[in-house]
Amino acid sequence: MEHKYRIGHEYVDKGATRNTEDQFLRWINLKNSGMKNMSGIRPLKYITRFFKAPAYLVLVTSNTSSGERNPWDDIVDFSAGNILYWGDAKFNTEKKYNDFEGNQVLEVINHLILEGKFEHVPPILHFSKPKKGVVHFNGLCIMEKIELTWFIDKETGKPIKNYRCHLSILDNEEVDVSWLHNRARATSLDQIKSIDEMAPITWKEYKKGKINKLQVWKHKIKSTSEQLPQEGTADAQILEQLTSLSPYEFEAVTVALFKQLKDVTHSITQTRLTKDGGFDFKGHFVLPYPLSYDIHFLGEAKKFSKKNGVQPKHISRLVARLSRGEYGIFVTTSFYTKQTQEEVYNDGYPIKLFSGIDLVSLLRELRLVQGENINKDWLDSVL
Repeated sequence: MEHKYRIGHEYVDKGATRNTEDQFLRWINLKNSGMKNMSGIRPLKYITRFFKAPAYLVLVTSNTSSGERNPWDDIVDFSAGNILYWGDAKFNTEKKYNDFEGNQVLEVINHLILEGKFEHVPPILHFSKPKKGVVHFNGLCIMEKIELTWFIDKETGKPIKNYRCHLSILDNEEVDVSWLHNRARATSLDQIKSIDEMAPITWKEYKKGKINKLQVWKHKIKSTSEQLPQEGTADAQILEQLTSLSPYEFEAVTVALFKQLKDVTHSITQTRLTKDGGFDFKGHFVLPYPLSYDIHFLGEAKKFSKKNGVQPKHISRLVARLSRGEYGIFVTTSFYTKQTQEEVYNDGYPIKLFSGIDLVSLLRELRLVQGENINKDWLDSVL
C-alpha cells in the first residue's frame, strides 16, 4: 500500500508498529532498521549497516506532556522555511552533551556536510506532536548547520550545554514512504544514487548544491499589473497626479495621507529636505487600550516612474537605518520587483510596502478623490 506524508497533515500515532491504525511508527519503521520508539531523534539505519550514517532521520518535537520530559523549546517557522531543533542532551552528572545517542547522530550528519560528502547525507523528516496519539508532519528537511550552545532547563533551572540544529524545510508538498524504505534497503552508494532518482525534486536539487526552501509567502508576491492601476482608467489618472509632484511634495502628501488615518492614534513627521538621516518621515502608532503600545517607525516615500520598479537596494537602505523594535514603511508611485518582495518576506524584514495602486486605494478610502482627480483643496493645503 502506498503511504505518503503531506505537509500540514496529521497522522495517527498509536506508538506501536503492530497496530494497524498507526500511521507513524508502522509506516516509517522497517524491520531491522533499528528505529526505537523514543521521543526526539530517531535514526533509521541501513539494514545491511554498510554505512554509519542513517538512511533517513526522523525528528519529533513534542508539545504535549508525556513520560519523556522536554526541557527545551524547538521552533518551527514556516514563514521562513526554518526549524530550530535542540539535541537530546539533558542534565546529567555522568554524561556530556555528545554522550547522548541523538546528538551523536547529529554530529555524524554534520561532519558529512562539512566534508562535502552529500551523497551520504540522509533526508530528515520533522514531525510535531500536538497531543497524545497524533503527529503533525512539518516537512522534508535538510541540515544547514549545528551549533553548540547553552539553555536553561525549565524545571531544574540548571544550565545545560546542547546542540541546536538549524534545519531548512524543503519546498516539497509530500514524501513517499517507499522512497525512504528503499534507501534503508540499499547495500551500496551506487544503489542509493539510483534510488534517489525517484526522490522529490527538491532533494535531488539539494544533492546538486541547491537548497529550494519552503516559501509559504509565495502567494503574497504580486505581479507588476497587480501593483499599478490599469492604463486609461481613473485610477491611472490619479496616480499620474502623484507622479507629477516633486519628490519633496510627494513626501508631504504621503505624510498627510497617514495623518488622515483615524482608526489608530499616531504621530508622523516629515523630515527636513537635507540631512534627513536616510529616511523621509518618522513617527509612531499607538495600539488601542488596553494594549496602549507604541510602535515606532521610519519611512521612505519614493516617486518612481511606473516603468521603474523598487529594487532590493532601495529597501536595504531603509532596513539598515531601523533600530531594534522599529518598523519600516516604504511608499512608491511605482511597483516592487519580484526579487525585492522575496527578500522582504524571506528575510522577515519588518517593513510594509505601499505600491502605486495602494496609494490610489488609500486616497479613495479617505474620500480624497473627486472623479479622476485628487481633491484640489486638500492637495493645496498639503503643498
